[in-house]
Amino acid sequence: MRILACFALLAGCAFAASPPARSLRIDHRVFPGLHEMDGAWAALFAASDGKVYAGLAHHGSVGHVVYYDSKTDTMHDLGDLGRLTGEAMLRRGPQSKVHAKFGEGRDGRIYFGTHAGWWWNYARFATKEGYPGAHWMAYDPKANRTIDFGLGVPNEGINTGAYDPVFNRIYGLTHPRAHFVYYDVATGRSVDKGRMNNFESICRTLAIDDEGNVYGSFGLGRVFKYDPRTDRITELDVRIPIREKGISLGRDYHKSETAWRTVVWDQKARKFYGVEESATILFSFDPKAPGGGEIRRLGQLAIPALADSREVPYATLSLALGHDRKLYYGASGREFDYSGSAGVASSHLIRYDLETGRTEDLGEMLLEDGRRVLGTNAADTGPDGAIYMLGAIEVRPMQGAPLEAAGTISGVPYRLALLIYRPR
Repeated sequence: MRILACFALLAGCAFAASPPARSLRIDHRVFPGLHEMDGAWAALFAASDGKVYAGLAHHGSVGHVVYYDSKTDTMHDLGDLGRLTGEAMLRRGPQSKVHAKFGEGRDGRIYFGTHAGWWWNYARFATKEGYPGAHWMAYDPKANRTIDFGLGVPNEGINTGAYDPVFNRIYGLTHPRAHFVYYDVATGRSVDKGRMNNFESICRTLAIDDEGNVYGSFGLGRVFKYDPRTDRITELDVRIPIREKGISLGRDYHKSETAWRTVVWDQKARKFYGVEESATILFSFDPKAPGGGEIRRLGQLAIPALADSREVPYATLSLALGHDRKLYYGASGREFDYSGSAGVASSHLIRYDLETGRTEDLGEMLLEDGRRVLGTNAADTGPDGAIYMLGAIEVRPMQGAPLEAAGTISGVPYRLALLIYRPR
């Protein structure tokens, strides 16, 4: 008992002596009329004209594509995906999400693919009676119209994706079979290159360099490369740094912890920076290095108090490279997956300086009125240097007013919001 008391005393002293948690005020914009949207992942893109595009998910119903005009400080809804794909009256699995990244073409169009979010309780999983399949699409801001290129992947959604302006193609990994697919915009041709992953370990980010080569993660920290010049996929002799899963409590069964979670391209250094799933280990990937590329571990982007523990939350998709040569990452305080989160905690903004190698916790993200940012899962940098993130914010009930929330996280109401941080 004395030993336990001593440990308790030491722990209490250590806690009391620790400095209070820092906080960071974050600007935000909600999506008017769309408070029921209940999730958002990689689908956030800051275009060259200052418009910020977002894909909002609604499980069991239709998702929406919206954009925020940073020049006029206005939000615009392009419409629900059922109507935009012409499937509003099909009475089949709905187009519930844009789950993958948008991309901007040299023609100014914004390209993307759709995804499902309701699989009929898996009774009609990837069958012709269920979800019709993903559509390849684009939005033309000059004409203010959305273009549907048609059904590209029958009965499967685009779980992971990216657009390449060099070859004018939309790439994707499908769910649930994890096939590597692409749509050639110029020819209107859809191509399926076959299966790349298992169902439970689909890579969540496809990386594209400045030459149009496409990279993804598979297996136990492995990396593949697709060369559009040869139309071939090869396995590279590099591995990303991961922490072996072992016994993992609280993690969803489909979170493999063996792949990269998200990566961003650095045009100046001509390399990628990424975060792996299991422990938010930060790494660089130089695809031009001799021998098929080089991967280096740079640090860890978890909240410092959680960094070395088994309880470090599963990595988010919120990584952006700022104009100041610093990486910005939205780190979760608890395992975050919207209504499926492990609990309630504020997200922190972590910054890594590429020039000095210094990692800094800027603090827990709070809105102007003190409400918490409960989690994020997308990030990008605007042309003016602003860092945008997409995620869930706390909603406080107001007497006499309806509660505009998408759901709850451990009893706390939340809704989606666009978060804005402007580095000094």
